[in-house]
Amino acid sequence: KGRNTYRFFTSRMQAQSMRALELENALRRALDRQQLSLHYQPQVDAVTGKVLGVEALLRWHHPQLGEISPAEFIPVAESSGLIWPIGEWVLQTAAHQLKQWRNKGLLQLTMAVNLSARQFHQPQLPEVVRRVLQHIDVPAENFELELTESMAMSDAHSALAALQQLRDLGVKISIDDFGTGY
Repeated sequence: KGRNTYRFFTSRMQAQSMRALELENALRRALDRQQLSLHYQPQVDAVTGKVLGVEALLRWHHPQLGEISPAEFIPVAESSGLIWPIGEWVLQTAAHQLKQWRNKGLLQLTMAVNLSARQFHQPQLPEVVRRVLQHIDVPAENFELELTESMAMSDAHSALAALQQLRDLGVKISIDDFGTGY
């Protein structure tokens, strides 16, 4: 920040830095070692009790570190650039699961997938989503992408273009945590 300034470095900061490095190194191998999984949280109509869809929730179980919270590993994935291959794996895995459920007769079920800020602002996102849905052969109208209000508003112009491209594919868009940001 310039001359005549100082910064404090604490042992807590050192521990946080070491943990982030440890997680980044482990996360680089997590996909290959099949340590990541998706859990599906039902989305239920409160009036009828009918399950309308599910939301795919990413989980990481490391053999030595145990269960690692998404609140801890998603920021590491974003800062390291690993969010893109992980995010694409999530899209593919969720689409495969949706296809399996559709094959069992659950044709109206919607699959919701959360996007990280980094994923949403990647220009190739609409093409990746299109390719995944086409390859796995699931209807776009049964696929929903969730983003936070602050993500959509952080760069409204590029967000609008991305949202329009995704909408043109037929994918549903929902705003998560609405009312907490803008």
